[in-house]
Amino acid sequence: MSTPSNQLHVSSEDRSQRAAILLVDDDPAILEGVADLRSLYDYNVIAAGNGQEALRAMQEGLPDLIISDIMMPGMDGYEFFEAVRSNPVWTPIPFVFLTARGQARDIRLGNLLGVDAYLVKPFEPDDLLVMVESRLKRARDIQTVTRADVERIKQELITIFSHELRTPLTYIYGYVSLLQENLVVDDPTVTEMLNGVQKGADRLVRLVEDLMLIVRIDSGVVGMEITLRRERSSLAQLIEDVVRRLAPTALERNVQLEVSVSDDVVLPCTQVYLEDALMRIVGNGIKFCRTENGVVTIALDTTSQDGFAEITVSDNGIGIEPAQVDRAFERFSQINRRANEQQGVGLGLSIARSIVEFHGGSIHVESTAGKGSTFRLLLPVEDPREQ
Repeated sequence: MSTPSNQLHVSSEDRSQRAAILLVDDDPAILEGVADLRSLYDYNVIAAGNGQEALRAMQEGLPDLIISDIMMPGMDGYEFFEAVRSNPVWTPIPFVFLTARGQARDIRLGNLLGVDAYLVKPFEPDDLLVMVESRLKRARDIQTVTRADVERIKQELITIFSHELRTPLTYIYGYVSLLQENLVVDDPTVTEMLNGVQKGADRLVRLVEDLMLIVRIDSGVVGMEITLRRERSSLAQLIEDVVRRLAPTALERNVQLEVSVSDDVVLPCTQVYLEDALMRIVGNGIKFCRTENGVVTIALDTTSQDGFAEITVSDNGIGIEPAQVDRAFERFSQINRRANEQQGVGLGLSIARSIVEFHGGSIHVESTAGKGSTFRLLLPVEDPREQ
């Protein structure tokens, strides 16, 4: 196989950065020749001598494109192709047959199976490169459209789900409140049942409100409101308000709230949103704190970060495994759900992060399983619009 001609030029914008190509062929010369794509075009080429080796390689990491010979020992190309397409996770990966068997029958069989392209040996390097680029571009285009469709459907479902739940919840919540106020039967069992219904309704109301807030965040409404409604507010006062509102919840769970504010700072913010974000983080600490001797500490530091105020929320709770820390802020992500039934649906921390980022700040978490977690909020003291 000769080197690519200088006439063919693929721009860095079109070329997939470090795309992984799985090359399956029992011919060392082909493996060596195609591997030149690694150095010439910055591809990550993974070589395998037959289908079985290729399947093992795919267990370790998914390629962006598969190029496979047909005639190979052990597991041939057709068997390998069927094994790939039988796995739903692997189905979207573009698959190209590379073979010296260019008879019409072989091409028809490959097309019948659903192969994405068919390149016949001997081939020109430029033909291989064009084929690689076209398949990768097509895969990226499909992924972009698919992600957009999934996101659109998700938003539609959240909106419909929220609106459809809100109406019946209004009836439930209202009638339960009326029954509690006007109950004339002194029956502890009935009272307990009504209280249970009210708690369930409260939980569903919070879920609907969070879903609607997610829609407003994604649509840009929350970001615009935060930008337009900023006013200078005391961060120490905001922390005090959050602690006061969450004190009954902490008392119910036997968790002690401790506040450490060495100095106050006034910063531009939309207080109703920033208070909501901090309540979610402190509430998360209370929720996952120890059932005995639980402590959540909220501290304000205005000196350690130049131009930023730092709020830390620490707890001595169950903590998070190192491998799970990155998932803490993912939507609908619930870490160790079976062991922690007190979790919600996994929106609180994601909403909190969005609100803080709309304020020009950031949130980071440090955690040790079995020892607790510390959330660090950095908030700009100056208005980002004036910088």
